[in-house]
Formats: sequence, C-alpha cells, structure tokens
Amino acid sequence: TFLSKKQIFVAMASMLSWALLCTVATASATTSARTWRPSTAGFAFPEDEWSEVLAQHLGGKDFGVALAGGGTRGLALGHGILRSLRETGLLEKAKYLSVTSGSVWLGIPFYYQSLDSLDDYLGSTLQPTQMLPEEVVKKTGTAVSRITYLSEYPKGYQAGDSDKTVGTLLGSEANSTSKTVESGSIFGCPEDEGWCACMVSRFQPGSGHQLWSLFVAYIFLHPFDLAGRDSTHCHESQLERMRAKFGNSKTIYTAKDVSRKLPFLLSQSAILAPYTGLQADDPLKFFPLEQTPLYTGTVPAYPKNQSGMPHDIGDVLVESFAWDSKMVSPWNATNEDLMLDLSRGIFNAGDLAEWGGIATSYVADFQIREWADKIPRCLIAEGEKLLPQAKLWSPMEVDEKSVPVTYEQAVGDAGVYDDLGHIPLLRRRISKMAIITSEAIHLDLCEMTYVLAAFGQPGCLTPPNAAGASNPKMKAGSLTVFEPSEFPAFWSQVQSAVEANESAVIRGRYSVVDNEVLGIKGGWKVDVVWVIIFPSKTFRESIPPQTSKLLPTYFPNDLASEMKTRFEMSVASQYASWLMQRSVAKEISEMLGDVKEVII
Repeated sequence: TFLSKKQIFVAMASMLSWALLCTVATASATTSARTWRPSTAGFAFPEDEWSEVLAQHLGGKDFGVALAGGGTRGLALGHGILRSLRETGLLEKAKYLSVTSGSVWLGIPFYYQSLDSLDDYLGSTLQPTQMLPEEVVKKTGTAVSRITYLSEYPKGYQAGDSDKTVGTLLGSEANSTSKTVESGSIFGCPEDEGWCACMVSRFQPGSGHQLWSLFVAYIFLHPFDLAGRDSTHCHESQLERMRAKFGNSKTIYTAKDVSRKLPFLLSQSAILAPYTGLQADDPLKFFPLEQTPLYTGTVPAYPKNQSGMPHDIGDVLVESFAWDSKMVSPWNATNEDLMLDLSRGIFNAGDLAEWGGIATSYVADFQIREWADKIPRCLIAEGEKLLPQAKLWSPMEVDEKSVPVTYEQAVGDAGVYDDLGHIPLLRRRISKMAIITSEAIHLDLCEMTYVLAAFGQPGCLTPPNAAGASNPKMKAGSLTVFEPSEFPAFWSQVQSAVEANESAVIRGRYSVVDNEVLGIKGGWKVDVVWVIIFPSKTFRESIPPQTSKLLPTYFPNDLASEMKTRFEMSVASQYASWLMQRSVAKEISEMLGDVKEVII
C-alpha cells in the first residue's frame, strides 16, 4: 500500500543487482590453518595450551565477565562496566570477557583498535552531579563519540548538534530471514522448505550475504579503522606466524589482550535452521557458535542423525582467519595444519566485519517471532539471500577421501537462544563470574526471558515460553543451566530491587546442571554476581535536572532500537560506572576474596 508496482520492481531489481555483485569471488586463496576437535581425549581450549605467552597471561585465573547484548543499549552499559572494572583493577583479574549481540560492537574495538588509548576509548567516570548534557557527551570516551552515525542530543535540545536528525539504529528487531541447507529430497530440498523456496535458494542467481556485515562494518568498525577489504585478524601472539603466511600486503588486525592486560575475548553467535520453529510440531533448532581472536567454531557435536539436520554440525574449532572456508585436505587427528580454501566475495570488509556482522544479525533470528509462522517459505528464501551465511564443515562428516564435507548454512545473532553471555563461561567451567544484563525492557520483568530460561523457568509473555526456553518456538529445557529450585530466592531479590526503584546486585552460589544442547556438564557450583540493571531512583535524583528531563522514565531499559544519540549512550555508560562504584565492585571483589585491593 506504500509503494507502487514500479517502485517495488525497481527495489527488487536493485537488491538482485547487489546480490549478483556480492557473489563475485576473489581468486581462490588456499592456505593452511590449525584445527582442533573438542571431543578428543585431553582436549584443552587453545588459549590454555597453544600460545605460551597467552597461557601465562591467563594462568591461575578463574573469573569471567559476561556482558549481555541489547543493541546500542548493551554497548553503552557494557562500556561503563568495563571502565569501572579497569579503574578498580578487577578487569586484570578476569580470565574471560564474554560479549554477545550489541556488546560485540564494544568488544571488538576494545581489543583490536589502535587509534585511541584505552583511557581515551573508555573515557572518564563522572559523578552524577557532573553529568550535564554537554559534559557527559564530551567525557564519556571514543567508544561512543566515534560512532558518527548517531546524533549528538535528542531532538529539541538546543546545544551543539541539536539540529541533526536522529538516525535509525542498526540491530533493531526487524523482520527478516535466513538460509537453509540441502537434504535428500528432489533438488536437495527439505520437505519443510517448500518447492518455491527451494527454487529460489538454489537456482535464483546472486546472494547478498555480506550486506549486513558491510553495513555493520561501516557504522561500528570503520570509525576505528577496523574494516578493510580482504583484511583478517589474529591474536597478537600469532602475528609473526600470520605475517609469514600472508606477507606484508595483507591487513591483519591484532587483538591486544596480553599487552593491554585484558581478559581473553569470547563472543557467541548462532548457527541457524531458518525453516524450523515455524510449526508447533517442529521446535526451533539452533547451534552455538563461538568467535575469539584465536579460533572460531562450535564446541559441542551435533550428529545429523540426532539433530535432524541435513549435515553434521560442530565438534571443531579452526583459526579465526580460516573460518568460513572450504576444507580441501583430508582430516587428521594430529593437530597439524590442514589446507583450506579461503575464497571471499569481492565485496567484503574483512574478517572482523564478518565476525561483527554475524554476531549482531538479530534480523536473522526472525523465527522466534509469533508472526514468523505466517511468512511464505518463498519469501523466506528471498530474504535469506541478504542475510549472513557461512561455509561450515565438521570432522564428523567426510567424503570418500576423508575430506570434511563443506556446506553453507545460515548464521546470526545468539539472541535466537541467549543474550546473557554466560554460556561460553560455563562451557569452560569458570567458577566465578559477573553477569550484567538490562533485558527488562521498559521495566517489564517478563522481558527477562534469558534469565528465566537459564533457571529453567517458563516465560510470562504472550504466547508464553516453555520452561527453560527463551522464546515460544523453542523446546523446553533447551537453556536450563542453573538448578530451577534455586530460582525463587534469586527472583525474590530481583523483585525487591524493582520495588525499591533500584538495580539488582545479587551475589550467590548456584548449582550447574547438565545441558546437552549447549555442551555444558553439570554437577558443580558457580559463584555469580548478577547485575540486573533497572532504572534507579537514587541516580535519577542525583543527576542535573536538564539531563534527567531528556531521558525516558524507564531509562536505561530502552529497546535495542531506542538509544539513538551519543547523549543517551553516554549517560547509560556513566550510569553503569556509577552502579559499579556504588555496589558491584565490592560484591565482585568479595567473591574473589580480595576486597582490600579494590580502589573506588
């Protein structure tokens, strides 16, 4: 009703043209890369055994920090948390920093960018009374100020750049789609895909799988000089090895955790099955994907005869520069370097852009929405051509020459199953962690679906989620990692904080339970400092009135698409630092047993 037939035709032609251009590949680039198989007896994660320098840097540490997502809200709040963790010396004590969805936009530049010092990137912590609009924008740091896509202040505020139009946020909960895989029926089409969708996905030329990554790169990575065609990345301990492999002509960005005294960076995404979850008798399927500066892959094994997928998935890690590649040499179990084809489309912004694009492609998680059931399969097939995809393979599935079978699969934001970031930490049996989340959108506790699911609780949105599921399309128990009987005491503290008009800071010990879906072994205890961010009456009454009146009453629990100015993001960052200073740092330091060392 909003577009004429001619406009629709022009739009579709333009999209197809872009898709065709994006399929043009660069010359084949075959090289070797290190691989690991997690099911191997005695397996240790590469950060603990491959690099001696990194292993020494991380040795003896047993504390992890999980920053939840939430679009630019997650970026801004995580920014303030990191600032205070560093100021108090607690960040150096962490072995891992786990980021997911929106906080990935914070994590990648934090480790890889070289334009600014960490002090400049993180900015200064202000006292609430100092948070005048101009001051908070100026002092909060380049992590926010370099994002030029944002306007400076909300509309109507007469200062500086107040006439700028508020931009539309990336990462909003938009309606879109993802890709499928082949199976054994006619033309290799799964029965639930449908004939039309099959024809589109297999025989319509062109794809725009890089478009989202290019978009994300331009907004969130290019300002930090971290996007470049055919560029790649590695951990700083592997730079010399990478230079020997690629020479000096290739741009290689390095993660500088050892030299900057930072934790090892973990990021979670999802391998998707976009035609599942659309019918009541076919629960949504997902498979966790981990991305790090050292390696990328899926730790658990998902054999196709158990998962119902056309291919075996997982049980493999590969150096990050070589992920999204085609295996060309036979698999062996000796941990030797194997040969892979690293061909990329001619339109790309490098491997960091692919990481950031996949990890924040929430539009690819469309199946979790109730309206997804009504999308024609043919339209899904059209839409998935514009969403991220990757070449995957597993040592569980090899051809007659023992070469792992390569196939393409839809990938996207971890929000299809989790947005907290605790799962990679539990997978590594980290026994002390801080989990920071702000998912109670507009102060609606029913929006805390990921927290409820972690404790095996049902949801209270409409339609409700099954117990232990973060969305109504998911099978019950898929995300349960903490003993459900321990939930009431935890939830009582959450409710008390809401009644007091403050954020909830809860320290407790919780029982970890088995979860085969996520590859987590239970039977042990984990100490957790939960930081569940709500609006704070104390903070609101402490900031200048000209700042307060520019913020919504439910601040900072905005929708992922609501924080559209540097002002709002800067105040959210300062709020998180204020909360850290007020109570969180003390709880973390007491959990770690070194409260006297923390300086606030």
